[in-house]
Amino acid sequence: MNAHARLLVLLVMVLSFGVVVANPDRAPVDDQEPFECTHCGKWNAPVDPWPLAESSWYVGTQGLASVLVVDDEGLILIDGGLPQSAARILDNVRKAGFDPADIRWILNSHAHFDHAGGIAALARITGAKVAAGRKGVIALTGGAYHPDDPQAGYGAAARFPATANVLAVDDGDSVTVGSTKLTAIASPGHAPGGMSWTWKSCSGERCRDVVYLDSLNAVSTDDYRFTDHPDTLKDLRSSIERLGALPCDVAMAAHPDQLPAAANGAGSQCAAYAQAARERLERRLQKEAAADY
Repeated sequence: MNAHARLLVLLVMVLSFGVVVANPDRAPVDDQEPFECTHCGKWNAPVDPWPLAESSWYVGTQGLASVLVVDDEGLILIDGGLPQSAARILDNVRKAGFDPADIRWILNSHAHFDHAGGIAALARITGAKVAAGRKGVIALTGGAYHPDDPQAGYGAAARFPATANVLAVDDGDSVTVGSTKLTAIASPGHAPGGMSWTWKSCSGERCRDVVYLDSLNAVSTDDYRFTDHPDTLKDLRSSIERLGALPCDVAMAAHPDQLPAAANGAGSQCAAYAQAARERLERRLQKEAAADY
């Protein structure tokens, strides 16, 4: 084989490789490289999609919620799980009877690897726009936790694929597709820029208030004390009260297993979720006062 022929073969191989890499259905790319953690296997276990409410579907994995909101003009997806969750979320969207190419927006609750890790891949594959809380945008676009995050001390161990071109939203802002409007409810404390999302889920004249609840856990690195960060503690307390008071006919939490099965006299699932978070926070503060942290 002469030099010209070898060059031609090499060019064909390079072009062929490029096609494989560019096709998300054929080969994994960096933004879907599996993230490894103690709970990741259980969190990412597959489950079938199921209707959460009218025109609203659960399309996440066993331990990481992702919700699809359906409008005739397009779809809105909330949260993206782990990087390796992206394929399962898209599969569940298809199983529910929808085309991932119709996803217009991907919204984030908070920018941690287990809820934002799959967003870069999902946005790349679907072409959807992405929105998150203003401080969450800093984390999403950098692929690293916000410097004020109680878990920022994990550093490189918690990095996740970065997402470009994220729209910053503030409390009360909305994202609309067709006649469906999702409203952002600021819920920082667990993570800077945390957002919960509310919308009306309707069938005919019947409408229900649906809430996607951001995490309210007082979780941090071992050397972090919430009592030493009064602004973060204030944010978390305020978020607990805000989410507990929301109109809430149907709820889903970023970690589904943290959502109480019933209101248990608290008034709504959102109120029960907030009460459980309130109790966890007080236990954490008691431990800090006792120098256990």
